[in-house]
Amino acid sequence: MRKFYLLLLLFSFIISCKEETLLEIDENISNPQANYNFGNATQKSFQGVVLDINGNPVSGATVTIGTGTVTTNFKGLFVFKNASVKENFAHVKVTKAGYVNASRVLVPTNGMNRVNIMMIPATTTSTVAAGSTSTVSLPNGTKVKFDGSFKDASGNVYSGSVSVALFSLASSNPYLNELMPGSFLAANSGGNARVMETFGMLHVQLTGSSGQNLQIANGHTAEITVPVDASQNSSSPNTIPLWSYNEETGMWNEEGSATKVGNTYVGTVSHFSWWNCDAQFEQATMKVTVKNSAGVALPNIKVTLKRASQTYETNGISDNAGMVSGIVPAGEVLTLKVYDVCNNAIYTSSVGPFATGSTTTIPDIIVNPSASMNYIIQGNLKTCANANVTDGYVTLRNVAGSNYFNYLSVPVSSTGNFTFNTYACVANPQFIYEGFDMTNVQTTGEITFTATANTVNLGNITVCNSVSEFISYKIDSQPVTYVIGTFNAQWSGLSPMPAAPNIPSKQLIINSQNPSGPSFGMKQNNMMGVPASFTTDYFFGISNTDIMPVNSNLVVNISSFGAVGDYIDFTVNGTYTNTSGSHTLTVTGHVKRDF
Repeated sequence: MRKFYLLLLLFSFIISCKEETLLEIDENISNPQANYNFGNATQKSFQGVVLDINGNPVSGATVTIGTGTVTTNFKGLFVFKNASVKENFAHVKVTKAGYVNASRVLVPTNGMNRVNIMMIPATTTSTVAAGSTSTVSLPNGTKVKFDGSFKDASGNVYSGSVSVALFSLASSNPYLNELMPGSFLAANSGGNARVMETFGMLHVQLTGSSGQNLQIANGHTAEITVPVDASQNSSSPNTIPLWSYNEETGMWNEEGSATKVGNTYVGTVSHFSWWNCDAQFEQATMKVTVKNSAGVALPNIKVTLKRASQTYETNGISDNAGMVSGIVPAGEVLTLKVYDVCNNAIYTSSVGPFATGSTTTIPDIIVNPSASMNYIIQGNLKTCANANVTDGYVTLRNVAGSNYFNYLSVPVSSTGNFTFNTYACVANPQFIYEGFDMTNVQTTGEITFTATANTVNLGNITVCNSVSEFISYKIDSQPVTYVIGTFNAQWSGLSPMPAAPNIPSKQLIINSQNPSGPSFGMKQNNMMGVPASFTTDYFFGISNTDIMPVNSNLVVNISSFGAVGDYIDFTVNGTYTNTSGSHTLTVTGHVKRDF
């Protein structure tokens, strides 16, 4: 299975770039030059969502382009309008404590660009000792062999324990584009811009006993073993270039090669971040707009490309103006297909070949999805004072959707109006929408409705729910439940409270205060008033279920514990058992401390 990736359309932040076509994204960083045509400086709009590997929103993540930053909201969403980027290059970077740094590179369109990002938890796979040879492995055959020599960020020799976080990313992973950093844009050893085809990726993070970042010591190397996906085994070359990802430039750089041993690639590296075993091809940029027979642009439509030798198609999603844009192989005839929401191919043609380094806008694609399954959803967002929301957006998702990124999003107009053109696989589908007022930081909350006609006017929608505090939880594969509004969060301190002698010392209590809607309650004993993790002494009341250590195996991580008036951030992950069986539970909370 060869897999090639058209850059997915994403949403983003502010980039500050030079005018030159050579790679100089950050003036303070010395970058390898690549002859990629970045284009002139321009302004584009972006909107995105950040999820973890289980599909849960990552709130409070810092999203950065250049010197501009914002944080994701309680649903992992972020928005930037008129961001300064290059015509053919936008670089989105996302960070949050406890996760591997994430990023996305895309060719921005003129519409609202969509950015989907998944963050990988920085979970320790194994702990090794400096000064001793060791091997860290994953069940799928991924391996890293260390010679025992490590250094800290200052270049000093490190001695002590080393926590190794290992993550393997196969080309067949359905969320490959969302999990991998950047894109498949690369600079080879000759400085030539290339687009790549992956045969497997690996991320390694090294941490010292005090939480400091570590690297392989100068003059030393480590051996990596990367498994080849079974369907790629017969087509994988005996030797393949190795590429490391540069978090500053947003590009992969060719560094050495790996040799095929059985159904794996084995190579030697001198530093760690992301490593990629990839074939390389000359690149070009292709743009196209998808419309229906009436000339109306079709947003959120999947457009795929396939090389003659590929097993898998690669895809992009049209923006709110119907445009798809991405980096594609040059010099080859490609098969292009357009799919409707039911995954039926409704258009097929051949495109290319494209000249190396060129940017080509091919003629508009005209498709005709089934009219009976075409839905127009429209409405108008109003503030609590009944004024039009002028800076906001609306999300919409099909209740029947299974993909983690099964949602649409459109900005409101200057008068608060919004319109979705979408599709469904069944008659009378159920949708869930949510409106956001960015100026007043408020939301409608999630609202479910049934589309009984092909055009649904939701009318005036008031956006009045505060989102300064929230708790979200997910049980098994059910949709994420959001508890928003007000909360009571109290800590009894290190000694009993005279005013509340029934509350023992060192106890944290958090309860939602909403008379209607979903509720949440928790207690954590032996809380010393500082960030900490717990595997016992907890109690939760969620979805009419009481969860205690006796019927669960949970990890409660309180990552931030602010003073009174500041915020408490926490997560809960693990399993519990009730009368209906065993269940998985994930919780994310951001609540203001009241006492």
